[in-house]
Amino acid sequence: MSTWKKPPGYFDALWLFALAIYILAGVAIVPFHGDESTLIFMGRDYFYLFDRADLSAILYDEDRTRRRGEQELRLLNGTVSKTIYGWVAQRMGLEADALNGHWHWGRDWDFNLGAGRLPDSRLLNAARLSSAAQLALAAAAFFQFVKLTLNRPSAYLASALFVLHPNVLINGRRAMMEGSHLLGLMLALLAAAWLIRERKWGRYALFGVCAGFAVAAKHPNLIACAALFAVIALPPLWRLLARGRSKFSSSARHLSGAVAAALLALLVFLLLNPAWWSAPLEMPPLIAEMRAELLQGQIQAWGGYHSFAERLGGFFDFVFAGGHQYFEVAHWSDYAVISGQIAAYESSGLAGSLAGGSTGFGLVGLLLALLGWFALARSGSVSSECKMLLLVWIGGSALVTLIVTPLPWARYYLPLAPGLAILSAHALTTAAPAAWQVVNSRFNGSAILG
Repeated sequence: MSTWKKPPGYFDALWLFALAIYILAGVAIVPFHGDESTLIFMGRDYFYLFDRADLSAILYDEDRTRRRGEQELRLLNGTVSKTIYGWVAQRMGLEADALNGHWHWGRDWDFNLGAGRLPDSRLLNAARLSSAAQLALAAAAFFQFVKLTLNRPSAYLASALFVLHPNVLINGRRAMMEGSHLLGLMLALLAAAWLIRERKWGRYALFGVCAGFAVAAKHPNLIACAALFAVIALPPLWRLLARGRSKFSSSARHLSGAVAAALLALLVFLLLNPAWWSAPLEMPPLIAEMRAELLQGQIQAWGGYHSFAERLGGFFDFVFAGGHQYFEVAHWSDYAVISGQIAAYESSGLAGSLAGGSTGFGLVGLLLALLGWFALARSGSVSSECKMLLLVWIGGSALVTLIVTPLPWARYYLPLAPGLAILSAHALTTAAPAAWQVVNSRFNGSAILG
């Protein structure tokens, strides 16, 4: 019987290079989104901090007397992408005052264009390249994560599914937060997987740094990072409680490592969020309140889910059916310039897999996810800690996303794309040997009879 031949080691690098080229190739033609203007606008924080050395322009102002709009955007969003876009603008020789204004979602395209809220094309493309480069790094980290936790064939298939996901490409190529968001998530996952293979102090430190970076990149990464910390902390805590003095020293050391990693993550997050420095303890409840107000305003303006059944429908459409979304505001479909960009993008061959969006496709995706979940839970070749890492992260992220997502916006479901890719890939790679054996035995049997 023929066996699968392991490709040479350098093939991994060639594969990741090909994925990166595909990601970067579509940067210039991805359809525009108004949030790109806003994120580039917020790049002026880089100038305040590093060019003008004016920390007061960034620190939280309780009375909101200084740049109120900037302060709200600064606190509500991650800082990594905005800092990078500011650095890109500075390297291009631009000043803070030369950056475009933030997008006004209450006004139309012509108003924003006339008010100077559309980014300079050179700056927009450069900012997009920086985001897409982070997405390419995220794909490489994702490949290594799947290879480390499952196996090499699953890593190839899962990374392909991840990179060809249309919403991953649309948002990761844009000058928004999603490139940093996904890179932070993948680095935290990879560091966690590396840590549970061998619990050393240096690996605890690396995981803490990656987790802090991930949450600073985009706040919803807190969900995944909380799940990862639980996976890392619970086994030594359980051993400490169950075995008492017999394993006290080892369990206490590992539990201390998890606590140290959490403290380091908090330190890194604070370091990357200078707006918090003046009132760090006030920020979490304040930002939670601001986020709730923002979501309520978005629901009132653009419409949200009205029932749990609608939440389930949106979850199915964007997670399993692969429905892609270029804009969240309905009247953008009236803009000829955006319609033209979408048509050109989808005809380029660089938009990823556009086969999804139907109920049938969604049912296949759901079936693969369920098969992958049960195959992973029953697998004898995957370590118990890797199983727990994957299942808690994927299951916990999916459950929280389903419960808290108030709007049918594809970006809010983006962190679930890697988990679905892993489950689908594991289902297929688990079934493939058995299917090949059946086909091969029947072929050989037919040849003998003939």
